[in-house]
Amino acid sequence: MSLPTRSDQIHSFHQPILPNGLYWTTFIPDSALRISPDGRDARLEIRDYPVIDQPKFPQTEPTYQATVSLTATWHGSGSLIGYTDPAAKYRITFYPADARIEFTASVPSIGFSFTSDPLARSESVFAMIGTDRNGSYFWQDEMAE
Repeated sequence: MSLPTRSDQIHSFHQPILPNGLYWTTFIPDSALRISPDGRDARLEIRDYPVIDQPKFPQTEPTYQATVSLTATWHGSGSLIGYTDPAAKYRITFYPADARIEFTASVPSIGFSFTSDPLARSESVFAMIGTDRNGSYFWQDEMAE
């Protein structure tokens, strides 16, 4: 098995890189993410979200207008697992989980589209669902009590 190289890259779908350097991060509507009250299940659904396709990333050109859609699900099972490191101001609690995703992309200007296998055929190697706190947010739970 060999790892992909930059020359293997055909498409890179993402938001444009902001002037401050922030990339691969974007706002999504609150309605796109649903989390169960017990925190064990989550579903993210995004439809026809505008992005760019930047096939030669990190080169800036060419770019093409594109849209992506995805559905991702997480289902936690078993016991809650936790880890805390006060010196590093880091805490995580999570359930081992099964995660699945289906994804589509469309780049009309070059006639390209991609559709992954359906959600039901997606497989998870490792996933977790939970919460973490770090940095200035580390003590937030204790301060609220």
